Amino acid sequence: MMDYGFDLAATKEPRLKHGLVMASVGAVLEAAPLLVALFVVDRVLADRPSPLSVWSLFALMVGLLVLAFAFKIVGGRLNFGATYELVCRIRLRLTEHLRRLPMGFWNQRRLGSTASVLTDEFSLYTEIVTHSWSLVVANIALPGAIAIVLLLSDWRLGLLALAPVPLALMAIPWSFRLVNRAADGARAQKQATSDLLVEYVQGIETLRALDADSAYRRRIERQLGILEREMMRAELLPAPAIITYSVLIFSGFILAFGAGAIWLASGQLPAARFFVVVVVALHFARTLSELVIYLAMSRHAARTLERMRDLFRTPVQSEGAQEVAGEHFVIAVDGASFSYQEQPTLRNINARFAPGTVTALVGPSGSGKSTLAHLLTRLWDVDEGRVTFDGTDVRVLSLGELHRKTATVFQDVVLFQDTVLENIRLGRPDASREEVEAAARAARAHDFVAALPSGYDTKLGAGGHSLSGGQRQRISIARALLKDAPVLILDEATASVDLDEERHIQEAISALMRGRTVIVVAHRLWTVQHADQILVLEGGSIVQSGTHEQLVNRDGLYRHLWDMQMDNGSWRVGDAEAATRA
Repeated sequence: MMDYGFDLAATKEPRLKHGLVMASVGAVLEAAPLLVALFVVDRVLADRPSPLSVWSLFALMVGLLVLAFAFKIVGGRLNFGATYELVCRIRLRLTEHLRRLPMGFWNQRRLGSTASVLTDEFSLYTEIVTHSWSLVVANIALPGAIAIVLLLSDWRLGLLALAPVPLALMAIPWSFRLVNRAADGARAQKQATSDLLVEYVQGIETLRALDADSAYRRRIERQLGILEREMMRAELLPAPAIITYSVLIFSGFILAFGAGAIWLASGQLPAARFFVVVVVALHFARTLSELVIYLAMSRHAARTLERMRDLFRTPVQSEGAQEVAGEHFVIAVDGASFSYQEQPTLRNINARFAPGTVTALVGPSGSGKSTLAHLLTRLWDVDEGRVTFDGTDVRVLSLGELHRKTATVFQDVVLFQDTVLENIRLGRPDASREEVEAAARAARAHDFVAALPSGYDTKLGAGGHSLSGGQRQRISIARALLKDAPVLILDEATASVDLDEERHIQEAISALMRGRTVIVVAHRLWTVQHADQILVLEGGSIVQSGTHEQLVNRDGLYRHLWDMQMDNGSWRVGDAEAATRA
């Protein structure tokens, strides 16, 4: 009836089966004293047994209850231990699976929704599964044992008490449908509210500058009102099904009570047996009525489980086992084509990157420069053609080998909430402090790092936002220097910094480029004048190639871009002021 997702752990947990058995035995033992009580009542009313026999039966009841609690405690420990272990393994497997997905997956999917599955939703799933598993087991086994006691007490009244149960069970799928509908609506509004709050916090400076803070807060208040209504709806929507289930379950008790009272009045049922059946039937109805609540709780986790299964079904990048010999090799792109979200991005690309040379990729925005660079490191895989390292297709290389051979400095630097030291040696965790400092000096980062409150041991905040863009970029370059990979990819590393910072970064990049095969994605053409070759892209195709001197003296896109940037470079604020006065 319920899917707890334990199969996603890809391993067996024997404690789960043992815990199930122990909890079930505990439930049976918990119901057994009812049979003893029935026997005691019958004996007492029949022939007044000796005090010794009464005390013996009393001791038996106590013994059964002690055993029941012992089995339930042991079963609970086994169930909790097993479920927590399985849930932990599911999370680890899911994280490993996500690590191996192509970058195309992350660009097509909102990061927030995936992060929500891994954090908030997974925490709720963990809480529900680890607790409801034991509760559902107990609330299925105990009513089953009590039902047997009912039938043994009086089979006629027992059947009356059990008669509405099949009809009541039909209300459970109904409650599941209502829970699903309510949970979907609440989740959508939770996500919308979360996105709005994050957007507000990130954009607070802009909102205040535009005096739009109050208007945006009113928008948040409206969204919070929608979320409140949706959460109330999620709580109340399943109520009709749950109430129907409980009414049907207790209707069995009413039937048994009514029939028993009639038979008692007509002398067809002993008074002792009637009272025992009433007590047992009421206990049965109460325990079984609680089952639907735990099942509904479990169903709240089902939507998260569905999203986790969707993530597991996403194909990972294939991974080979071959390695590339040596540190100097030819990188080749042969007839490569690639589409992003069914839109062609690169078409029939052919290029060679000789060892120890610098190649610049230039062109208008959206021409495919960064995409081509990313194909070299398998952030994406080509749709057609291939990318090779010394003739070996990168798709048959191990990902670890490919990542050891390449280092990338992105335009948007990612720093983690850790010390500067650990951020720099991210690619080489075993690097010594002296090696880290040497890489920072070469990246022109040592001076500002040493000036931080705790130097290299200063812990950075989220994203390293306490540092300037140029400082973050130099830490990224130090990270690449320390990694010491033979292939270096610079993806518009100076595009978002000012001219003073750019000078420091260019000095750091010069140190980084020595002795490596370098691919530079560049917007400012003057920074790649000395490249060994320049590939000019437009509309996903290479339309020109050559050195700066060759291309600038030839009609074509490169000279047009160069002339335009030179013209823009001579423009000054004073020109704008003069134009304004005119």
